[in-house]
Amino acid sequence: MKMNKKIFKIIFILIVILVIIICIKKYKKEENLNTNEAINNIYTEADRNDISYQENVNIQDLKEQTSIIGNDEIYEIQQEYDGRNVLTVKASLKYKVAFAGMIKGSTPEMDELDKILSDNLPKNNGIWIEKTSRNRILEIFNNNENTNSKYTIDKDGYLKIAEKNSQSDSDKKIEKIINGNKQYILNSSSICYIIDNVTGEILDYNFEKMDEYQTYEYFEDDNRIIVFVNENSNNQLTYSDIFNSIIEIF
Repeated sequence: MKMNKKIFKIIFILIVILVIIICIKKYKKEENLNTNEAINNIYTEADRNDISYQENVNIQDLKEQTSIIGNDEIYEIQQEYDGRNVLTVKASLKYKVAFAGMIKGSTPEMDELDKILSDNLPKNNGIWIEKTSRNRILEIFNNNENTNSKYTIDKDGYLKIAEKNSQSDSDKKIEKIINGNKQYILNSSSICYIIDNVTGEILDYNFEKMDEYQTYEYFEDDNRIIVFVNENSNNQLTYSDIFNSIIEIF
């Protein structure tokens, strides 16, 4: 009989403990819900007062809210993951500036971008190498640990397969790009030309000077991509380091 009473007391204590645990969990859950609701209310109120979250916002509205002073026509509105609208320089214009600067070898003017592009843009898809960069780019493709095939550059500046030797994954990827529907331009230069997002001014940008281990800088406009490959002035990178980064873009 005494044993039954003891068992009953133990069971009773366990039930009480279980009830207490359930109550505590329920309280914490309600507390978290209330806290999240309060945060959401604050966030929603902030959104209402922030013009960048409004649906019909235009370029001029966003310029007035920020320090951006460039000409309206160079910008486009993009929506961030949280629904916020931001101004960014048009991708097509970034590409034009980068290409024109590469061809000219100095800072291009806005009014000459279209002419430089139309006069010099390669006509075909594949991988085109800028004239002064061909020897070095060819060395990178032929002297790294991840290619078995041998490559050459034809008279028009396009990368071609000279010898197809037991193709690696990288070799197969290169062949696919060579025969694909995109145009890649490679240039061995640590300096590229960009548009400052705030002022709209065209600037020269030495990305190797900013970070000597940054292997490339690139610009994309639909099916056209231009890649500026680190000149590796201090020999801090191997050909394989540079090649592996390039192949990731492909």
